[in-house]
Order: sequence, then C-alpha cells, then structure tokens
Amino acid sequence: MSENAPPTPQENRERYKNLIIVLTVLTTVLAAALAALQADASIRADIANRDSQFLAVQASGELHRSGLEANYEFRIFGDYLKDQQEATILELTALEQESAGDDEAAQTTRQLSAAAQARADVGQKFSIFYNDPRYAPASADEIPRADQYIIDAQKKANELIVQQNQASDSYRRWNQKSDSYVTALTILAVAFFLFGLAQAVKEARLRLTFAIFGMVVIGLTLMVTAITLIG
Repeated sequence: MSENAPPTPQENRERYKNLIIVLTVLTTVLAAALAALQADASIRADIANRDSQFLAVQASGELHRSGLEANYEFRIFGDYLKDQQEATILELTALEQESAGDDEAAQTTRQLSAAAQARADVGQKFSIFYNDPRYAPASADEIPRADQYIIDAQKKANELIVQQNQASDSYRRWNQKSDSYVTALTILAVAFFLFGLAQAVKEARLRLTFAIFGMVVIGLTLMVTAITLIG
C-alpha cells in the first residue's frame, strides 16, 4: 500500500488508541502518587492530633499542680504576715499595759506576742519567699519577689501550651493537606472516566476530544497537588 494512501476505516478506529493507553497509565501513576501523599498527610495529621491532645492533658495537669503549689505558698506567706503583724500589735499592747502599770496583763500579752512571733518564724522558715534566693528579699526593708515566683510557677505550663498550640496548628495544616489530596484524587477520577470513554468510542475525533479533556483534568489535578505541596 502506498504511504500516501488514505487510512482505512480500521486504522481510523485505532488512531489515538496508543495515546489513550499512555495517558491512562500516566493517570494511574499520578493516582498512586496522590494516594501516597494523602496517606502520608493523614498519618502526620493523626500524629499531630495525638501530640496536641497529649500536650493539652499535660498543660492542664501542670496548671493544676502549679495552682495548688502557688495556693500553698501564698497561704504560708499570708499566715506569716498575719502572725508577724499580730506579734507586733501584741508587743505594742504590752508596752501600753506596762505604761499603765498593769504588769501582769503586760506579761500575758508578751507571751501571746512571743507565741505569734514563733509561729511567724516557723512560717518564714518554710516559706519559699524567704528560703529561695530567687524570691527572698535582699534586705529586711524589702518584700519578697512574688511576681517572679508567679512567672516561674507558670513557666512550664506556658511552654506546654505553646507546644500544644504548635501541634494543633500542625494537625490543622496536615489535615487540610489530606483533604486537598482527596479532592485531587476525586478530580483525577474524572480523567479516568474520560479516558475510559475515549477507549470505548470508535470515532477518532471524538476519542481525541475525550483525551484532550482528560489531559485538562490531569493539568487541574497537578495544579491542586502543587498548591497543596507548596502550602
């Protein structure tokens, strides 16, 4: 047969068939890659979600622990201030009673003052605001650094909250990627449908039309995938 001879009906029916096969194989490979990316994103999202929940529990526990500790320390400090003030007032009262000539009452009042001072000394001994150099006053005229104690007490909890927020953000990011890959796979399914129609029809031009639309769908899938990978 001459090379310039017009194609036979059989040749017309087989035209573009190899192209359809190549495009179908390409679509299959792309679908497998997208499925792998979606599975990876889903696994990463699950890990980040687990870490976020674990850190949330840790942060909650640390906040509760630091709250109990701070409540105890401030209660000890408050009792110390109360006993110290009571001892001072009782001592002044004893002086007034001595001035009034009531020595017996003054002696009883001084005993009460001594007892209050003893309680204050014990409270000061066990108070973190006086036995920890980070918070203890530098001189008798200064007050303990309670503000620094609060910052230090909440430091670990704040760090855990920051980590929990990061894990939560990571979960949302990977979960969105996983959803985007599912969208890309859904779009790619349209390409499979078009290539299947292209293989089924016998008209060469119609087959080429379906193939072109399928390639457009593949291009759209690649665009969604690229945006997802970059984002």
